[in-house]
Amino acid sequence: MTKRNLPALTLALACAAVAGAAYPQGGAKTPVACNVMTEKDAVAHVGAPLGSVNREEIKPTSQNPHKHDSTCGYFPKGYDIRKADRPPERGVELQIYARRDKEEAKDFYDAGLSMAEGRAKSAKGGAKLVPLAGTGEAAYLETRKLEPQPGVVYEIALIRILKGRVMAQITAWNKGAPADGIAKAAAKQVASTLP
Repeated sequence: MTKRNLPALTLALACAAVAGAAYPQGGAKTPVACNVMTEKDAVAHVGAPLGSVNREEIKPTSQNPHKHDSTCGYFPKGYDIRKADRPPERGVELQIYARRDKEEAKDFYDAGLSMAEGRAKSAKGGAKLVPLAGTGEAAYLETRKLEPQPGVVYEIALIRILKGRVMAQITAWNKGAPADGIAKAAAKQVASTLP
C-alpha cells in the first residue's frame, strides 16, 4: 500500500464508524439496521455470496435515553471491517441514526452533506457527489476509488438518505467494478422499509 493512499483508505473505512444519535421520545419504535436490510437482501444487492455479518447497536441508557444507533454490514466470509487494513472485495453496510424528530434528522443529514461537498471539492478527496431524487425525502450518492496497491482498484459508493426522523447511510464496496449500483439498490430497499 502506498503512503499517499493511506489517508483515503482510513477515510473509507471510517465511513463505517458509528456516530452518536438520539432516540425518539414517546416510545416510538426505532428501526434496527439488521431488520431493515437482512442478509438475504444484502446478497441480492451485491449479487454474490457473503458470509460475515458485522452487527453493532447502541441502545438508550439511563444516562443517554435518546441515543439509539445501529449498523449491519455484510462482507465476504472471514472479513472483519474492524480489523481490516484494506476495503472488502465486496460488501454492503447499513447504518441507521434515529433522531428525536425530523428537524434533528435534517440537521444531521445536512452536516454529512456539507462534509461530502468538501471532499468533492478537495483535490485529494477524489469523491464525486450526485443528488438522488425519489429516495426518501432527500438523498445523495458519493463515489470514490481507492488504490491501496498499484493496479488494485476498489470502488466505494456511499448514499445518505433522510426520511422522517431517520438518517440512514448505505456504504457499498466492490473491487474492480462500480459500487454505485449496489448502493442504489440497497438505498431503494431501505428507503421503502423505513417508517
